[in-house]
Amino acid sequence: MPFDRSVSVIIPVHNGADFIGTALQSLERQVSDPARMQVVIIDDGSTDRTGDIAREFGDRLGEMVILRNESPQSVGTARVQGLKAADREYIAFLDADDWMAPGRLDHLMARCDELGVDFVRTDHVRAFETGQPREIHRAPEGRRDVPIAARDAILPTNHASLVDYPFPWAGIFHRRLVDDGRLAYDEGLHSFEDRVAIWRLALSDATVAVVDAPWIVYRRDVGTSLTQVFDRRQLAFIDGFALVRDLVMARDEDRVFEAKVIRQFLAIAAHHVARDRGMSHADRRLLRASIREFATTLDREPLAKEWEAIGMARRSQLGPAILPVLKEKASA
Repeated sequence: MPFDRSVSVIIPVHNGADFIGTALQSLERQVSDPARMQVVIIDDGSTDRTGDIAREFGDRLGEMVILRNESPQSVGTARVQGLKAADREYIAFLDADDWMAPGRLDHLMARCDELGVDFVRTDHVRAFETGQPREIHRAPEGRRDVPIAARDAILPTNHASLVDYPFPWAGIFHRRLVDDGRLAYDEGLHSFEDRVAIWRLALSDATVAVVDAPWIVYRRDVGTSLTQVFDRRQLAFIDGFALVRDLVMARDEDRVFEAKVIRQFLAIAAHHVARDRGMSHADRRLLRASIREFATTLDREPLAKEWEAIGMARRSQLGPAILPVLKEKASA
């Protein structure tokens, strides 16, 4: 196996001092020669020792680039900054509270090259801060070790597929995807940036393979994670779905995926409504108003069909926002 492949690892982080040392330590045994790895850290307005800890690894991880935003911009903006700074043949992502098993990146580069695909995806292990046993989370694609057109990996539209598995760190990407814009993130999105990016990539002519690999461990239920905060940053999923909707509706041949987008929207909207007790009263009202406003932009027929398919629990959660929209569209 040739060992001349190199990789840029992009790590966006905000106040990650409790975990980033473990993440960086896991990168020490990823490639045969440290010179073959570039680590790009985007310190997005941290007020703890994140930057100091990262600098302690400066002579242990090949080339290290630390970009500092004096105030937090967003995870979407941080990923954009990381891609601009990355200059190696392959691109990988790592969240600051996760870590990789030794040799993962070398293995992924080799598999991507052997299979002749633009990117590969892998399963991952979930580690829970609440003390639950770790569990394996499988990439939702039964075909393994074979090249697949990324667009075909969305099908069938009524089943879970790789656009339901948006994690940037669950694989590796050839940098040609960045150079021609197929792999791109959106500035200003505080969350959901990964789903927009995976849809953009899936609707392109990229090729993908799902492969087995040394594990990446995803730390769940971290109190400082954006998945655990309850403020307006969570409403970024509305802006994200607007971007996905526009991507899918831009070409006639992609409109077959409209129902898939609506199904995702209803599921994620219900998830946020179910956990909105942690939000302020004003943010709860804004959440419901934003869900309703976005629903008005959707075609009635697929919205009505997916509404019937989502189940009683989700209809109960979303009824005050969605039912008035369906009634208005029926009478229009």
